[in-house]
Amino acid sequence: MRPIQKVITFAAADADSVATAQTPVDGTDITLDGALVSNGAIIDPPAAVTITSADNVSDVTFTVVGYDADNNSVSEDLTNVNANTVTSTTIFSRVIAIYVATETTYTTETVTVGTAEAGIGNGAWWPLDIYTPNQVTTISANITSGTATYSVQYTNEDPFDTSITQLAVAHPVAALTSATADQTAFTTTLMRAVRVNVASGTGALRVNVVQQSTA
Repeated sequence: MRPIQKVITFAAADADSVATAQTPVDGTDITLDGALVSNGAIIDPPAAVTITSADNVSDVTFTVVGYDADNNSVSEDLTNVNANTVTSTTIFSRVIAIYVATETTYTTETVTVGTAEAGIGNGAWWPLDIYTPNQVTTISANITSGTATYSVQYTNEDPFDTSITQLAVAHPVAALTSATADQTAFTTTLMRAVRVNVASGTGALRVNVVQQSTA
């Protein structure tokens, strides 16, 4: 099996990373003044956009315009913001404008625009070669930037069968469960596929999987 090398980027949610608190006004664009604006409102890693308010501004339609993770031009309307957070279904890599349409005149009500968490949770399954005789699988995980809490899991069910929920099992080497530092470990346990779960963090994790035969 050819070695697998993946770089996983992830970030925690940030409620005002695109726009800090401001009152929506009909026909007036939201001012993009969040922390991401200094780099051109580029969202890296790409993430869903959130509109958050402690007030009832459900009359407002916010149209988020930008680019998706594949650099295609996209837009999405977000509504029903009422003392809650509304999250886009589109994953944005950049926001270039947020249009406001409302029939209500607001005075003290405010909203913030931010990003949902990205890259957190279970990653995709990476199939291995179960026909490798007397296999030894070595996994190296290196936190290349920021911080991370991550775990490596495996399954012996069919990773190509999307109709089932894969039974995820913790990696046999305990150091690869809830790890917070670089780790390298090997096992002779048969594993049909592996994946990485990032529980928390902001940064990037590089993972290498090498499968060899001792026969």
